[in-house]
Formats: sequence, structure tokens, C-alpha cells
Amino acid sequence: MKTSKSGFEMILILMAGLLALFVPVVLKTKTLSYIIAPHAFLIVIGGTFCALCISFSLKELMSAFCSLKSLFIVQQKDMTLLADDILELAKIARAKGLLAINEVIDYIQNPFLQKAVRNLVEETDVKTLEENLRLMCFYENKDDFKNVEIFEEMGGYAPTFGMIGAVIGLIQISAVSSDPKALLGGIATAFIATVYGVGSANLIFLPIAKKLKNILDEKLLEQEIIISSILDIANMQSSIVISEKLNKILYNNKTISEGKVIPFAA
Repeated sequence: MKTSKSGFEMILILMAGLLALFVPVVLKTKTLSYIIAPHAFLIVIGGTFCALCISFSLKELMSAFCSLKSLFIVQQKDMTLLADDILELAKIARAKGLLAINEVIDYIQNPFLQKAVRNLVEETDVKTLEENLRLMCFYENKDDFKNVEIFEEMGGYAPTFGMIGAVIGLIQISAVSSDPKALLGGIATAFIATVYGVGSANLIFLPIAKKLKNILDEKLLEQEIIISSILDIANMQSSIVISEKLNKILYNNKTISEGKVIPFAA
């Protein structure tokens, strides 16, 4: 596992976004006090998390926040190495039969490929094999889909609670219209709550959801390549045909560098 440079870049961009929001206020007023309102923060963030707790279980929320580490720590993957392993399995299956793959299962490093190969050896019916692999893919990724959904929901809840904070501020204004200090406080609550809601949604929650979705898409692509290749091996396709398909998939998705081709199997 290695630290992802893109993770640190994301932190820098997030900081730049916060600066873009707060620096103009500081330059204009010489203080951040006008944009800092704990009561508005409590309305937006507190309301958002309460809504989450109603919508999702505690286990799902913990899983979602634990998934944030994937934004900073990623496993470096080489799709070409995965393709090489698949082609080697195809050659073994064609030369010695599917049962011969048993001898190399423990040497397969990709966990999903290893599970898929075990299914290949144990299941003789290709249709049932495909169903098993699709089901395995679903269970492998259902938590990741839920994590994306949670942050997308946060991106929807936060602006709504920002509007609620604005309404509360307006109610406060109407209730204390004779008190200038309270009147200004109500106006501040109205505008700052809106800033907190819209800002947190568009600068934090929705971008995180999009980033997690991009990571999930890459994972799904890898698993789809594995499933397709395993089914080809089950149908006793030649390693040359499988190699051509892998080249097409990987080039279309720009997952290998320009000019780097998976060698055709003999």
C-alpha cells in the first residue's frame, strides 16, 4: 500500500477552496468573526448527521467514514500484470484442462481473480458460473455503493438544512425586530447557515462522493475484465482470442500507457 499523491492534492484543493470562501471576507472585514457562527454550523452539520442516522444504520455510517482512507491510501495496480496472469491461466486450461489450474490458484495475487478461479474449477456449468461471479461481484461492492450513496445524501441534506437555518434566522428577525443587535444576529444566521449548507455540500460531501465513485468504477472495471476472461477460459477460448479482447478493453479505457501492448499468447 502506498500513499496516493492525488489524496494530498485533494487536501490542497480543499484548502484552496476554503481559502477562496473565507479570504475575501477577511480582506473586506479584517476578521473571520462575521462568517463563523456556531449556531448556524450546528443547524447544518448537526441536522445533516441526524438525518443520516435516521436514513442509515450506525454500521453503514462507520463504513462510509472509514472508506475515506481510500482517498489517500491506494494499492498500486498494474492491469498488465493482471492480464498476464489471466493469459497464463488460459494457456494452462487449454493445455492441461481446467483442473490443472488448481496447482496455481494459491500463487494468484489478485483476491477477486483467485476467488473467480476457484469458482471456475468447482463449477462446470458456464451459466451457473457466470451467475456466481456476478453475485460475488455484487457482494464485493455493495458496501462501496452504499458509501457513495451516503455522501451523496449528505450533499443533499446539507443545503436543505442551510435553508432551514435561513428560515430560522428570518423568524428570529421577525421576533426581535425592535432590537437592532438581535436583528443583525438573525440576518447573520440566515446567510451564514446558507453558506455552510451549500458550501459543505459542493466543496466537501459531493466531491467526496464523486471521488469514491471513481475509485469504485476502476474496481468494477477490473472485476468485469476478470469475469469476462474467466468465462472465456471456461468456454475454452484460446489465449490469443483472450489477449485480443484484453487489449481492446484496456486501450478503450486508457488503463495502460500509450504504445504498451499485452503480448499475444502462443
